[in-house]
Amino acid sequence: MALQRSALESWLSAQPSPNTRAAYRSDLATFGRWCARQGAAPLTADTATLVAFQAAREAAGDSDSTIRRRWSALSSFYGFAVERRLASLNPALGVSRPKVLSGDPSPTFRLSAEAVASYRALAAALDPRIEALVALLVADGLKVGEALALDVDDVSGKPPATSITVRRRGESNRIILDRESAKALRRCVGKRRAGPVFINERSATSENPQRLTRFGADHLIRQLRTDDATEQVTANALRRFHFAVRQADGADLDEVRDGAGLVDVRSVRRYSDTAAEPPAQVATGASGRLERELPSGAAPRAPRRPTADRRASDDARR
Repeated sequence: MALQRSALESWLSAQPSPNTRAAYRSDLATFGRWCARQGAAPLTADTATLVAFQAAREAAGDSDSTIRRRWSALSSFYGFAVERRLASLNPALGVSRPKVLSGDPSPTFRLSAEAVASYRALAAALDPRIEALVALLVADGLKVGEALALDVDDVSGKPPATSITVRRRGESNRIILDRESAKALRRCVGKRRAGPVFINERSATSENPQRLTRFGADHLIRQLRTDDATEQVTANALRRFHFAVRQADGADLDEVRDGAGLVDVRSVRRYSDTAAEPPAQVATGASGRLERELPSGAAPRAPRRPTADRRASDDARR
């Protein structure tokens, strides 16, 4: 067991992206729990075990894209284990995986404009962290990992010219925030002058507050759920809404792709809401823009006004 944990941590540390590390850690944890229930050892699992795991996850409702990512995580981990001579072969090689076609619509739930407006109002009443996080997803199209990686030093300027600096594919990019996002972010930071923007609740009063993790962020977002089972609020659903509003606001696919930090415009098409009624009645829009890091002393332009508008629980406190 100690050898397996050591191998897992070594493999995760080799992943270049914090988002990838978080996703892969979750995937391997899910696989490990399933193996424990089956009496199997993850490090010595064979192909039949992995196929059975896929069947179990399909029965649990995982989407094809999620299952494919789990296969990528397992294949990468076992490839690492073979290189380190911790395993004799990679059981994930040669197994047929679900294919996600570039033109397939995303299974991510499409939120209504009314739902998003109510979520933002509720978030503002509950916790400055939830308010700011939801605003960055909905109005500015940030990925959760990008939002959680923000430090106070990455935020500059005052509304309506507040910007943040994010790292995407090795480059620094400055994003001009939506006016309401900027205000929410400032409320989240408060009087702090350094450290992470998003911190966990348990360390909020310490001299060195700890950064909120993805598990903690998911727990915060889940607090926005209502009794309406037709609305499924998730980080992905909130971000998908950003794409819809940007397109309704007249942005083309390349603009949306660039602003959201996506590599391929086909990723935007999967989230396209062109067949649905555009969500044009949200109080604040999704017009956050992206610019390359500006030269020293250069002021970013003001954004255009929008036209529309118990692990997790413990982790959120730690």
